[in-house]
Amino acid sequence: MQVAIIGAGPRGLAVAEQLINLADDDVQLDVQIFDPHVIGGRVWDPSIPQNKLFLMNTVIDQITLFTDDSIEHGGKPLHGPTLFQWLKSDARTFLDKHSEFDDSYTAEIQHLTSPSDFTTRGMMGIYAAWYFEWLKKRVRSNQTLTFTQQSVENLTQIGTNYQVVLTDGTQILANQVVMALGHSNNDLTAEEDKFKSFADENSLKYLPPTHPSEANLSVFSQEDKVIIRGLGLSFFDYMAGLSIGKGGYFERETDGDLTYHSSGREPHIIAGSRSGVPLHARGINEKETSEVYEPIFFTLPALEALRAAGHGQIKYDDFEKLLVKELTYKHLLNRIDSPTSNLTYDQAQDLKQALLMSADLNATAESVGLIDEPPFDIEAIRQPAKYLPKSADYTEWLLDYLEKDIQDARLGNKIAPFAGAFDILRDLRDRVRFVVEHDYFSADEYEIFLSKFRPLDAMVSVGPPLERVEQLRALIKAGIVEVMAANIQVTTESGNFVARDARGNEVQGNALVEARVGMTNIDLSTNPLIASLREKGILAAAIWTRNDGSTYKLGSADADRRTFEVVNSKGERMHNLYIYGIPLEGKKWFGTVIPRPGVNTVVLREGAWIAQQILA
Repeated sequence: MQVAIIGAGPRGLAVAEQLINLADDDVQLDVQIFDPHVIGGRVWDPSIPQNKLFLMNTVIDQITLFTDDSIEHGGKPLHGPTLFQWLKSDARTFLDKHSEFDDSYTAEIQHLTSPSDFTTRGMMGIYAAWYFEWLKKRVRSNQTLTFTQQSVENLTQIGTNYQVVLTDGTQILANQVVMALGHSNNDLTAEEDKFKSFADENSLKYLPPTHPSEANLSVFSQEDKVIIRGLGLSFFDYMAGLSIGKGGYFERETDGDLTYHSSGREPHIIAGSRSGVPLHARGINEKETSEVYEPIFFTLPALEALRAAGHGQIKYDDFEKLLVKELTYKHLLNRIDSPTSNLTYDQAQDLKQALLMSADLNATAESVGLIDEPPFDIEAIRQPAKYLPKSADYTEWLLDYLEKDIQDARLGNKIAPFAGAFDILRDLRDRVRFVVEHDYFSADEYEIFLSKFRPLDAMVSVGPPLERVEQLRALIKAGIVEVMAANIQVTTESGNFVARDARGNEVQGNALVEARVGMTNIDLSTNPLIASLREKGILAAAIWTRNDGSTYKLGSADADRRTFEVVNSKGERMHNLYIYGIPLEGKKWFGTVIPRPGVNTVVLREGAWIAQQILA
């Protein structure tokens, strides 16, 4: 059996490992992995200079590439170290044997002493390279495992097989094909194309959506005023690249705050987004490797009850109320158990019992006398500056907002009132995935889910390491960065980019950076393989039909959510052709995660399931 895996990131490696591990000894198995980038894939490439600066946003003890006993369909696992365990054991020896990796990675190991540290993205790529070498040593006499550093440009179906065409024209026949693709670049939207043309015509600088590690930041200098549109994870990458990457450095003062020392080569940055605030900092990790929060209210029986009451489907508002109740409960528990709580021991125990039966948690806590400032208000979390007076200084308000976020995150991701509540969303994602994949929502309600829940989840649970938020505050105080209020709008006027916000502020810049990677969009993707399969009708965007008969697309490839087989433009399943990961974002929910040990993590679970079907 010949299996072609397109993509050498964690997903492609997961399928390869399961094939090698689970195949019978009497099966001749040839597994070939293709990727134009390195083992580990595009995001983690250690050779990209900026990947020595950009950080992961998951702690090193909660990262693995190894299937473990928690993985459904994983068979007997081949156990191996987490990223933290590997750094403590084989990493230094591996680096000594591989001179192609920069010496900075060896130096980095010395500073990664805690399981709750964050590593650079390049180090993750080196872990993946080591893992692939480890896996090749497990290949049996009836198996082969190879990696070819080329793109797959096309696939042609030949009976039940597929002809795989590489960039150099090489053609390979495969019995089974797995497309484990990551983010791809897209054709520019009409607005992006307008900005690019305007920049070209007026000698300005424009950076469309892309991986920040691949962006050429050397074109920006101290002469530039750069408008950055977006305050998500990509923003923090650009922030680091345009400050530390320009020779500046941060120093921690005796009071714990960071001070930024400028090199004089940094551009002036004006950043903004719809919310007007950055993602919340990740709380300092207090959780064990595989520790997850067990919900009290947001349970499958509770969701099933909502579904039964809704004749088979649920309303988004009911879903959110149940989830927010869980977040509020965790927040109040942390307030009750805080050393600064005003409650006596007996009052605290009585309140904990009362909360379990309460219809309004905040009101119950208030009735007992729990001093809770500020309260857990989901709308205030969504729009923290909504009621800020026009006369208030937005920068001063934001510095205070960031300081409160920093102080809360320092308390830890289990006991902090806010960071501790926000972190449980990471543990509840599989339950949300279950709701999406089992069609608890109608197409109408799912559209609401994406518009309301996706940005909320990103704001509170997908944030950067605490250090990055501390650095942002220091850069604002140093005058390097300014953040605009909510609803930033960018236009082109009088030879400049112009940004305006909801508070009436206006700034001009000679550069515009789109701080986001390309959205999943099969119809706009410039990936040669996706484009060719799209033209053939093999890949098509999934379609949702509303109650009124109208339809919408989310950009996801269409596929059978159970088997991961591609569904073509005629609605037919393409047997022996699988797709999973980023191209299914929308059809499935929140696949942009790194595998975590001991929690039946989605990347390894789905990879194991695909491998099982191939071997069957």
